[in-house]
Amino acid sequence: MSKRKTQKQNRGQIIYLTLGLIVALSMVVSLIIGSLPEPVTPTPTPFPTSTSFIRPTDTPTPSPSPAPMGPVLPTATVTPTITPTLSAVPAAVAPAAGTSTTAASAFAHDTPAADDSALVFAVCGDSRGNPDQYRKVLQAVMADGSEFLIHTGDLVNEGTEAEWQAFLAPMVGFTLPFYPVPGNHDGLDGKLDGYLKYSGAAAAHYSFDRDLVHIALADSHGGGVTAGELAWLRDDLSTTKQPVKIVFLHHPPFDPDGTDHIMAFGSEPFMELMVEQGVDYVFAGHIHAFAQAERDGVVYTITGGGGAALYSTGHPQVFYHYLRVTVRSEQVTIEAIKV
Repeated sequence: MSKRKTQKQNRGQIIYLTLGLIVALSMVVSLIIGSLPEPVTPTPTPFPTSTSFIRPTDTPTPSPSPAPMGPVLPTATVTPTITPTLSAVPAAVAPAAGTSTTAASAFAHDTPAADDSALVFAVCGDSRGNPDQYRKVLQAVMADGSEFLIHTGDLVNEGTEAEWQAFLAPMVGFTLPFYPVPGNHDGLDGKLDGYLKYSGAAAAHYSFDRDLVHIALADSHGGGVTAGELAWLRDDLSTTKQPVKIVFLHHPPFDPDGTDHIMAFGSEPFMELMVEQGVDYVFAGHIHAFAQAERDGVVYTITGGGGAALYSTGHPQVFYHYLRVTVRSEQVTIEAIKV
């Protein structure tokens, strides 16, 4: 056999071997790829859900427990005599000793109750600087059948470590889930480090669902609602399918009593967003009184009677209190409970 023919045959064998190796490698690669699990896209969870109040390991020694509360006396219901566009509670009347006064809100959905089941929760705000009064609020909330407590901010005066430690004392023994929003007094130098460490909040803003209600807790501790906070709120509120939407934050966008102790910025965009997203109720603090009004179908309620010094000037309804909110079907009632 000639040398040229032998070389030709060798080249052919090399080509066949190369092709065979390529085919074999392709089959191996295909088998490996086929055995790998398909990638799974995780379900997005953009909004943290708050949990029950979590106490740090360095909880201070509690102050002496107050005397046990006496039997809960029946509350007197005050029937509103005003139109829904005005404040829902008549001017404050000092309750008799040993009793509390309940004022029912005039604002409520008209949907009839489907059954006797209801969601009941409490709302208070501005408890800073008065642990004794705040403790009374906490005891009353635990005794009235509320499922959880939402705090509209200003838990402390200046946000120092010592003040946060003092905040924990009245919370000892409070067993209900606790959901706060940050107030302007809760940030030390504008930062929420202490608030996030001690308040029990999941984040500066968060949301969760209970029964038919979607609850969004927004951050206005800087004095108003920023563009970023509005974007978060829009995303959150547009995602929920719950029929009742309620927003909580510290600063009210306006004061039904006419003062300027409100958001320093962002009030108009905030109120426009509430209408756009079909929000039913907005709760705020910051003003140490009780006030309520409706704007464009949204009911705004201010509750700042959790313990801080009350604002008597310019506010006709001034008393220490918390709110008892009842949601039955899609009907919502709000009661201001004097403490």
